[in-house]
Amino acid sequence: MTFHSKTLGLLLLGLALSLAGCGGGGGDGGGATSPPQNGSITLNATTTSLPVNPNMVLANPGGPYTATVAISFRNASGTLTAPLGDATVTTSNVAVAAVSFPDDPTTPENELTTRWVTFPLTLNNGSNTIFVTSGDTTGTTTITVSAVDPITNRTVSSTLNVTVVSGAGNLPANIELVATPNQVYMENSGGNTNSMIRAAVTDGGSQLIPNPTGGDNLRFEIVGGNAGAGRLVAGSQSGSSVTASTVNGIANVSFQAGTVQGPVQIRATADRADNNVSNGITDALSVTTTVVVSDGKLYTLKVTSPVFAAELPGIEINALPVDEDVELEPGENGVIIPPQPDATLSLRVAVLATDRQGNPVLPGTALRFGAVDAPVGAFGTAQSNRFLISGTDGNPTEGGTGFVAPTGQFQTAGGGAGPGDALVVFGKAVQGNADLETAVTVTSVNSQTSLTVNPAFNLNNTTGSSVNYGAVLPYLVGRAMEGNVTATATTNELGVAIGELTYTVRSVGNAVALWAQGNGTDTVTGGTRLVTDAVTMTYPGVAPASITAFPNPIRGNVAQTVTVCLTDALGIPLRGFAVGFAFQGLQGTGSIDGVASNGLLSNTTDADGCVDGNVVTSGLPISAANGNSGQIVFTGAGASTTIDIVVQLAALQASPNSLAVNCVPFSAPVAIRAIDQGGAPVPNVNVTGTCTTGISVTPGSATTGADGVASFAVQVSAALSADGQCTFAAAGTTRSVVVPVRSATGGWSPPPGTCTGP
Repeated sequence: MTFHSKTLGLLLLGLALSLAGCGGGGGDGGGATSPPQNGSITLNATTTSLPVNPNMVLANPGGPYTATVAISFRNASGTLTAPLGDATVTTSNVAVAAVSFPDDPTTPENELTTRWVTFPLTLNNGSNTIFVTSGDTTGTTTITVSAVDPITNRTVSSTLNVTVVSGAGNLPANIELVATPNQVYMENSGGNTNSMIRAAVTDGGSQLIPNPTGGDNLRFEIVGGNAGAGRLVAGSQSGSSVTASTVNGIANVSFQAGTVQGPVQIRATADRADNNVSNGITDALSVTTTVVVSDGKLYTLKVTSPVFAAELPGIEINALPVDEDVELEPGENGVIIPPQPDATLSLRVAVLATDRQGNPVLPGTALRFGAVDAPVGAFGTAQSNRFLISGTDGNPTEGGTGFVAPTGQFQTAGGGAGPGDALVVFGKAVQGNADLETAVTVTSVNSQTSLTVNPAFNLNNTTGSSVNYGAVLPYLVGRAMEGNVTATATTNELGVAIGELTYTVRSVGNAVALWAQGNGTDTVTGGTRLVTDAVTMTYPGVAPASITAFPNPIRGNVAQTVTVCLTDALGIPLRGFAVGFAFQGLQGTGSIDGVASNGLLSNTTDADGCVDGNVVTSGLPISAANGNSGQIVFTGAGASTTIDIVVQLAALQASPNSLAVNCVPFSAPVAIRAIDQGGAPVPNVNVTGTCTTGISVTPGSATTGADGVASFAVQVSAALSADGQCTFAAAGTTRSVVVPVRSATGGWSPPPGTCTGP
């Protein structure tokens, strides 16, 4: 059996002759006067009726969803013979049933379980076997096998009809109801007011029901019959309730919005008794869908950008014009730097605008952008990169132009505020004050704690009544000194408006407050309402960022300062960024700036993009050769770097450093202390002791404790004939210390009595 090409999967070949029927055969006589005659093809199936296969179970000979078909090609005299070339097998409707052939073990795929429309098939000695597997659609498909007679050179065909049935009847059992779109706008709003309501009705076998006879078979109605919510239209019918007939199981009606905002429920009902709603409904089958009707007027805004979704592209390196034929190639970090950069960057800023029902505002809605970045505290000071004219006790006058802050310093902080500055109030930061989120212009500075602004603040009346929570809102006052932002933009069909925040490369890392604002409608008074979303951030650099930490490695078991520096892809220091850390593989304890295990360094990066951290470790064992006793991973701006913590054994110290034996049996304690290069004790060092003849040490090995000390006892049980020694060595290192053991001068006369060590 050969399989020549899988590109034939959707090719339906022209057939010269068809002979239908299970076990059918076909050929042509060639005419009584035109011998020789064609051969014939016979198809014998185990069954020509299969159940619907809703889960699309793969072909399985002998299984309930698969029929086996034996193919025979015989010449005009009835003898099995191979045709000229391969036969072609085709199914007329692969959704009803697909064809496949036995698996070819020489190919990686399993051809048996592949659903084919058509394929070539070798008829070995004139015969072979194929498989027909039902699909998830009921109906009848025709299996056709064609081959070329080797004698007459004519195409001979045979067909076999296979029927797939559900056995569940064809009355309604399920309705799928979809509204497209599911959000529309009120009439006279200027937006789309129409939604297409689509109902797909299936029977118990999940098959689309046949077309009805004798009347409509679906009723559509607006739940509650609220005429102001809109109307349904089906052909010449219009109102809160209409009927329609399915075509191939599908029916469509139109919903047209009215003058009322809010969600509108639309119900579709079929009659499971007779698939006819025109004669009444005996056994109702109903489903509902919802269409949200709104006015398309601005109610809320949300500012976003790659700063808040770091994986998105959005920063552009601005440049002077270059020739069109100049090819730009990325550097090692993947960033394309133009040949004539102008030292400015632009950040793409997106704003999502929504009406009160959650629909996008109408396309073309105008939004305004604004930004302030001064005055802020100098890097390295207590107010580093913080807005100096700011606080958390702001109190706007609801519906008025006054603003007070009991702890404000409007005349002195940061050099003082002035007319034309922006006042940004973060109303969303405190529950119940979202309506007071705003950015307005200072018209006068009345005192240290009082400002007058324009335009007026909103009424904070989303509940229907104006609410005043007092001096509880975060705020800042400032002006733009480092960058600028697109003045205005309009929304698209998704309610999105796009702006650009442009700034110099030397401003990267500086604090900035950014807002978007538009005019909405106060739903209580009908007057104008300012809709604002304000955020604070730092001017971002170009990704990917780079991070370095030094020194590397650092010594363990002592306090040490590590400096971490952040730069963007252009090498610009990233100022004002938080740096995270985490110890890993640590065989002791560690902290940075007093925080154990993991966390953030106490300070953010300074004007050079760097920050120091005080690293303290203890209880770390000696590092293996070319290894470490733990690591620190520093992270910031999406980048990370790792430094090693190394503990090196500098020496072993013995106390006492020598012993004199003048009586026996002799026993003396010896303390072996392990120290690193800074003189700090090293715990967990395995020390072994060995002595010359006549001298013993117990235990044979010991491990240093937290104080770096391992304790031993040196013993002599009989008189020594000469001086000896004990050697103490640190396992896995070349470090050792020798403790001399001196004998009594001139031998033992008289023999020594009982004694203990000195």
